[in-house]
Amino acid sequence: MKRYILRANFDIGNIESREENGRIMVDVPMLSNGKLNYGLSHVKKILYKENVYPSEIGFDIMLFATMVYMADTRIERAVHGQDSWTREIQLEIPVSNVELWDSQISTVERMLKFLTGDFWKITLSGRTWEFSNPEEKGEKTNKFDKVSLFSGGMDSLISTINLMEKKKNTLLISHAGEGLTKNAQENIVKKFDSLYPDVLHMWSDLWMAFPQDYIPEGGNDNNTRSRSFLFIGYGIFAMSGMDNVSELLVPENGLIALNVPLDETRVGSFSTRTTHPFYLSLWNKLLSGLGLNMLVKNPFWNKTKGEMAEDCKNKEVLYETMKLSFSCSSPGKARWKGLSPQHCGYCVPCIIRRAAMHKAFGCDGTVYTEKSVREMQSKNSEGIGIQLRSFQYAIDKIKKDQNRALLYIHKPGPLPRDEEYLHELADTYIRGLLEVDAFVQDSLAQESDENDL
Repeated sequence: MKRYILRANFDIGNIESREENGRIMVDVPMLSNGKLNYGLSHVKKILYKENVYPSEIGFDIMLFATMVYMADTRIERAVHGQDSWTREIQLEIPVSNVELWDSQISTVERMLKFLTGDFWKITLSGRTWEFSNPEEKGEKTNKFDKVSLFSGGMDSLISTINLMEKKKNTLLISHAGEGLTKNAQENIVKKFDSLYPDVLHMWSDLWMAFPQDYIPEGGNDNNTRSRSFLFIGYGIFAMSGMDNVSELLVPENGLIALNVPLDETRVGSFSTRTTHPFYLSLWNKLLSGLGLNMLVKNPFWNKTKGEMAEDCKNKEVLYETMKLSFSCSSPGKARWKGLSPQHCGYCVPCIIRRAAMHKAFGCDGTVYTEKSVREMQSKNSEGIGIQLRSFQYAIDKIKKDQNRALLYIHKPGPLPRDEEYLHELADTYIRGLLEVDAFVQDSLAQESDENDL
């Protein structure tokens, strides 16, 4: 186990490290030949082309997001975690206004601990390198009505279809660190080009992936817990370059946003919090503290995925396009069967996706490695049936006593003391589980009938 201090450095060309007082000090180069590293120069070019000119505070947030994502994916938990999970990570971030940021660091540290489960310490220094060059800037655009995260998944697909149907010119903010996600985003945007040629849907994609073993002796970690910090940070960065948009849409169905542990084994590493209401509230607290007139909002916090699909403003477009979207948490497992990466059909996101399509359409054109629910239920090897049985366990508990949902929704994290809000969250949780149950029961019945023929 090693403790790391990562420092963003604008004065070096290569990564440098040394051990000091039992810690590994790593200076991370932010520039190469005067241009930003890690995909940031590319997105600056994209945004400037659209007359979106992010502010220095916006760039501070983007710098935070970059360093957090690097630390999270290039300091391996199994090697450097106290308990093979909890790491101690310190970041030194040069910012444009140390005094302004200093009062907000406790919020950032709390946010990161909640999100990743690690102990984070943030120190600040003054940033002399300036992101903005007045000679490159013009008048800020006001051509966008909305700014929305666009992951390439089914939820962001539904949200974008709704925006297109409402004729809302939208800046779509994407991040990808691997090809499947990037391809899903690109293929959907191309489809929108033909379906909605008269509605602006500008796609600004950040490709940020770090070399393997980039941090000396750090190893590599494949978790994506901090991805939403990078994703939202990029959205705020872009919005800081506009005058007329102050709301960042983070589309996620309520069941996944809450992500209540399905059973007693799914706490800790199995209970991700990437769009949890408490986490998003910390973002809004940070933005307010920085004097930014912005909000981060999940418009589907009280909807199940099936309800989102059912209420989509153009269900024909959704069904036609959803096959291009990507939801699976473990597409690489298809290689075990000699197949190319695809939806596995049995991870938590796949099960919720399949249940949503069942509710909204009664069918699903997605190709799944494991399609039979009956076979999933009977398989104990390869981990194929684990998530389904966890769902069945949670469903059984909620059917026996739905009032306990008000207790369960507090397990992933703190929630406001608002009775009406809490009851709506609990009801969303119940409806989400019952949506999965309907899919499972109907699939088992259909497979049984087919076997009897």
